[in-house]
Amino acid sequence: MHFIQRNGEPRDVESKHTVTSLIWPAPALATEKIDQEAANTDNHHVTLTTPGLYVFVCKLHPYMLGGVIVDDAATPGLDLGANLTLLGPTPAAQVTFPTATDLGLRLLRAFFVVTNPGNWKDYTKVGTIYQPVYPSVDVNAGPGIVVNLKDAIEGLHIDGQLITRQEKPRTKGIGEVWIDTAYELTKGKPEWTPGTMTVVSATGWDVKRKIALPAQDMNNGHNMWASHDQKQIYQTEWHGKSLYVINRHNGKLLQELEVEGKCNDPAHVMTRVDTQQVHVTCNGEDTVAEYNRLPSGRLELNRFIPMSNGDKQTQPHAHWMGFDGKSMATPNSNTNDSTLFNFNEYVITNKQPTGALPIAAGMMPDSSKYYVSNYLGHTTSVMCGPNPNPAGSCVPGTKIKDVDLLLNGNYDVASGPLGGPIGALPIQTPVSPDGKFVITGNTLTGTITIIRTSDDTLVKMISCDPGCHGVNFGAKKGGGYYAYVTSKFANRLIVLDYDPNNDGNVDDAVIAGAVVLAKDNVPKDDKIIGNKGQGGQGVLAVPNVYNGWVQQLPIGYKAQLTRAQRNPIGPLHSRNPHAGDDDDHDDE
Repeated sequence: MHFIQRNGEPRDVESKHTVTSLIWPAPALATEKIDQEAANTDNHHVTLTTPGLYVFVCKLHPYMLGGVIVDDAATPGLDLGANLTLLGPTPAAQVTFPTATDLGLRLLRAFFVVTNPGNWKDYTKVGTIYQPVYPSVDVNAGPGIVVNLKDAIEGLHIDGQLITRQEKPRTKGIGEVWIDTAYELTKGKPEWTPGTMTVVSATGWDVKRKIALPAQDMNNGHNMWASHDQKQIYQTEWHGKSLYVINRHNGKLLQELEVEGKCNDPAHVMTRVDTQQVHVTCNGEDTVAEYNRLPSGRLELNRFIPMSNGDKQTQPHAHWMGFDGKSMATPNSNTNDSTLFNFNEYVITNKQPTGALPIAAGMMPDSSKYYVSNYLGHTTSVMCGPNPNPAGSCVPGTKIKDVDLLLNGNYDVASGPLGGPIGALPIQTPVSPDGKFVITGNTLTGTITIIRTSDDTLVKMISCDPGCHGVNFGAKKGGGYYAYVTSKFANRLIVLDYDPNNDGNVDDAVIAGAVVLAKDNVPKDDKIIGNKGQGGQGVLAVPNVYNGWVQQLPIGYKAQLTRAQRNPIGPLHSRNPHAGDDDDHDDE
C-alpha cells in the first residue's frame, strides 16, 4: 500500500500530515504498521499480508482516516480479523479486543460516519429519521463469526432517531458565539479548502453572519480566541499556514499572518493575559508561535517557542494559558505527553507522559491543575499545575491521576454501555470559569462528559451528536454559565445548561436548547453551496468570561455580568495584578 504526497498538482495539499496505523488485525507483523515520527511530505509504503482490517489516521488531523481489508479468499466474507488492536502510546498500552464486540462495531460505525458526508446528521431535515448508510456485505470476524456488516452496526441501536425541530434556550446568553463550521463549502473556494466561521447571537439564538474568507482560501478554520477588547477575532487555519485577524463587528479581514515553513497546521490560539501576546500552536511542527500585539491592534511575529528540548517532534494541539499569563500547557499529539511552559524564564517547566494522542488541555482558573484529554486513550489526565493548591502538594507538570472515561465500570467492551457516564475519543476539555467542572466532547460515543474538579470524578453524561468535538463556556444572563458544544458531523450548536440553579451539582444538567447552523440567508462574504452548517469544531463565546481574561473586558461588557461572573473565583486570585481595567465602551 502506497501513501503518496501530491506535489506539483493543482490540488496539492497545503498542510502537513502523518500516516499512522490506528487499527490493525492483532497478529499483524511489525512491518505492516506505520507511525511517522514527524509530519512531513515524504512518500511511504507498507506491504500488508495478514488478513484483516487496517485503518490509518493522520495524528495531526485525527478524523482523516483510510482503511483497507486484506481478504483471505478461502474464508467466507471479507476478513476483518478475529481481534483488532487499537493504537496506544506504547506497545504495552495498546488495546486488543474481539472484532465482533460493541467496541469493534462502534469503531466501524465511526469510520463510515466520518468518511461519508451523506451520513452526517442534518438538523434541517425535521421529521425524518437519522439513519446512516452502511455497506450491506458479509464480514468475517473470526472462526464461525460471519455477519452482515449493515445489520450488525444497525443492531447497536445508536441510529434511527427522529430529527426534531430545535428549540431555543429560554434564558438568554450574553454576546455572541463563534463556531468554526469547518466543512461548509462555498462558491468562491475549491472543495479542498472548505470552512466558514458561523456567528450566533446568544441573545436571539440565531445565526447572524457567515465568514468564509474566499480571497484567502481559508482552509479548515479550526479554533478562535478574542482580543482583550473583544474587537478582533483570531482564527487559525488547521489545514494551512495562516492565522487570520477578523473585525468582530463586520466580519472583515484585518490581517493574515503566514510564516512559510515555520508554522504549519496552526491549530489553537489564545492570548496571554498580562501582555496581550497571541500564542498559536503549530500542530505540524514542534513549536508555539508567539505574536506581539502592537498599539494599532495589528500582530507581529515575535518568536517560535519549542515544546521539546530538541527530541522528537511534539505536534502540540489545543493548549491552555494560565490565568496570570505566566504559564502555558500543551497536549503533544505525537509524543503522548504534555509540556508545561514557564513564561517568567521562557523555559519548559516539565514535559511528562499523559496518554494516547493527547489533543486538548484546559486549566483551572487559579492554575492549580490542568486537564489533558487523551484522544485514543479515552482518558483525561489530571496534571499538577504551575500554582499547586496547596503549595507544594505536587510537582508542576506531573500527572496526578487519569480519569477513565470508557473502561470505568460503566462500559463492557463486548456488550456495550452498562449505565453511568462514558466517553470515547475525547477532544476539547475546558474547565468552567468558576473551576468546578471539566466538560468534554467525545467524538466516538457522541456524548458530553462532566468531571467534578473537587475530587476529579466523572459524574455526568449528556447525549451529543456524531463527532462531538468542541466545548467552551459563555456567560448566562442573570448568572452562571452555558457550555457551548459543537460536533463535526452534525449541523447544530448545543447550548448546555450544566448547572441550572448554580448549586455546584450537575445532576440537573440539561440541554437548554440548540441552534441549527445551516442558516445562510445572513450577511456573508461567499455563497454557501454544500455541507451547510457542518463541521463544527472550535467554539468561542464573546465576551470572554474565563478568569484573568474577564477582568480585562470593556466596562460595557462587565456591566452585563453579575459580580460572581466578573470575578469567578473571588477577588484574591481573580486578576493579574499588572493589568488594569479597560474602560473601552465598544461592545454589544
